[in-house]
Amino acid sequence: MDPIADADDGGVWITVAELAKRKGVSRQAAAKRVASLEAAGKIETRKRGRSRLVELAAYDRAVDEVGDAAKESAAETTRQPASPALRDHQAERAKYEARLKALDLAERERKLLPIDGEHGIEAAATRIGVALAKSFDGLARYADDIAAAVSKEGTTGARRVLKDIARSERQKIADMLAAIASVGEAAEQAGPIETLLPEE
Repeated sequence: MDPIADADDGGVWITVAELAKRKGVSRQAAAKRVASLEAAGKIETRKRGRSRLVELAAYDRAVDEVGDAAKESAAETTRQPASPALRDHQAERAKYEARLKALDLAERERKLLPIDGEHGIEAAATRIGVALAKSFDGLARYADDIAAAVSKEGTTGARRVLKDIARSERQKIADMLAAIASVGEAAEQAGPIETLLPEE
């Protein structure tokens, strides 16, 4: 089957069956690997009719096999005489390499982030949720201040105290978020953040 060029991102989209053929594995093994990578947020797939399509460069990058598809295509084309098939393989290889470079650039520009793992988006979102819950849980400690303000100044006093509380809580939340961000930045500076792929 010919690869499908996607107009939006120029990637090389192939069916799971074609992926299995290129990687020398069964269709079931390829489908299982694709499903686990998609569930982990490492790749995305698209539907075309009854087929599921996988973007080849993103798949190879997720399984750390970058370059294999290009070598496979090159090996296949050397066995064929110059023909439209050769041009198709060369075009596919150019799209594949362009997509890899785009993914690498997006990662360097911090547009690609790991979803799971100790320093992934899910862990950071959990830490942010815990920080916000702590802040909300602490609001009850201001009850006496609000009551005193109401008894002295009425609703005007309550508004003043609530504004002070809001300002104080915003600062605490900002400090907690900055601490969470600094943990991620320190991990990033220590070296590449590795994420474990789910077992097949």
